[in-house]
Amino acid sequence: MSADATTRLLELASHAVDLTDPTRLRALLAEGHPLYCQALADVRTHLLAQAAHLTDEELAARCTHAGSAWEPGTSREDALIDLLFAVFESTPACIAYVALAERAHQHHTGLID
Repeated sequence: MSADATTRLLELASHAVDLTDPTRLRALLAEGHPLYCQALADVRTHLLAQAAHLTDEELAARCTHAGSAWEPGTSREDALIDLLFAVFESTPACIAYVALAERAHQHHTGLID
């Protein structure tokens, strides 16, 4: 994952802590959104590279360990998507962006009105 994206998301979340102005919060959120997407893409690339070498049984174990059990009837691709989000939700980049989005929401703003 890009350290620059994570660092900037952490900075944006930190700046948002004391803000109440919806316009400024929206600006921080707008700056953070592409960084969030980049961080997600980085985790996806890394996860797919790792998963390429895993058997279905190994992938199922990895899913279970991450808290996203591979349900019967679910394709490998869908299991990977579930795993991706389970892994990504615990990254500093995701946590920072969610905190920023929640702060914006508290002040009745977001990227979509």
